[in-house]
Amino acid sequence: MTINKKYKILIFRTDRIGDLVNTSSFLKSLKSYYVNSEITLVCSNYNRPIAESYKFIDKIVIYDKSFIFFKKIKIFIKLITSLYDITIAFDGKNFSYLVSLFNRAKHKYVVCFKKQKKIFGQSFNVFRPSIILCKIFFDTYVVCDEDYNKQNVNSDFNNHYLTMYYYLLKKNNIKLISGKHIFIIDPDSEYIFNDFFNKYINKDFLSIHIDYKWDHYDVNIERFNSLLKRISLKTNIVISSGIEGSKFFEKLKKHYNLYSFKNMNINSINLINPNIILIENLSINLLACFLNKCLAHVSSHSGATFHISAAFNKPLIDFIKKEKELEYDRWIPPGIDYNRVNVDKLDDLETIIFAKISY
Repeated sequence: MTINKKYKILIFRTDRIGDLVNTSSFLKSLKSYYVNSEITLVCSNYNRPIAESYKFIDKIVIYDKSFIFFKKIKIFIKLITSLYDITIAFDGKNFSYLVSLFNRAKHKYVVCFKKQKKIFGQSFNVFRPSIILCKIFFDTYVVCDEDYNKQNVNSDFNNHYLTMYYYLLKKNNIKLISGKHIFIIDPDSEYIFNDFFNKYINKDFLSIHIDYKWDHYDVNIERFNSLLKRISLKTNIVISSGIEGSKFFEKLKKHYNLYSFKNMNINSINLINPNIILIENLSINLLACFLNKCLAHVSSHSGATFHISAAFNKPLIDFIKKEKELEYDRWIPPGIDYNRVNVDKLDDLETIIFAKISY
């Protein structure tokens, strides 16, 4: 079913790149349902490049919490005085809630996040935005319990965020067709990647992304290096770093070739094992080029690389703490080759990697 009437739709996704990519199939499906709609996405500076590549988004408004107060007010006034038929706030940000409250849209959708807090030993449920506001100002809302230690919660949408977005509109009898994640690589990044690949890799490779989470896993560097060397006998390995940096990645720099893409100039350091290389200072589009080319991707559920890899149908290997499993279950993209290994099981990680690169 599609709606031909022109609708103006305002959607908020002012968080991270992984959140936007995780929402991409929903946004495309919404555009297909409201075929003549004009979709405006309020996004952050951080996920702006991805938003600009999506043809199913017509307009973009940039909002960042680092903006000065008067700039925030200017954006706020512009959004609440513009006429929209539909607003959808599911990024959980106060700015998104405020704009949705004051905008005069005919249909307002919101995700209300529920958390339990303790005050003087007493437990209280805190709702954001409050249930009263949801009932008065939003015609359709869904409550999402954010207690990651509970397994049997949010049963209406299988305790899964992407499913929750579809369920939110389904409550208003709008049935969207789900699909796979979407990521569009820009041609300039693809050109730079192809040149680098032909010069320094030129064969199949495994992708591993190291972010700040690895610093808290107490992974033995000698055992990890031994694992890498055994894998490198089968295929090349490309290890990338997150923008936040990582002490564990810094340790790896002492052992392997490092290529830095700062200012789009490739600078190399070291000449050790040519089958294992480290890469840093990549734009998100350039990082996506590596993910698109790899055999499989290993990360500690790093949002951007995790969801971008899913967009390219790459086997995913989540290297995480066991106590994080219920939380990360909420983010697993549908219909992908997903595998999970606990951080204290390096042998299991090696077994799964060999299984995936041997396809």
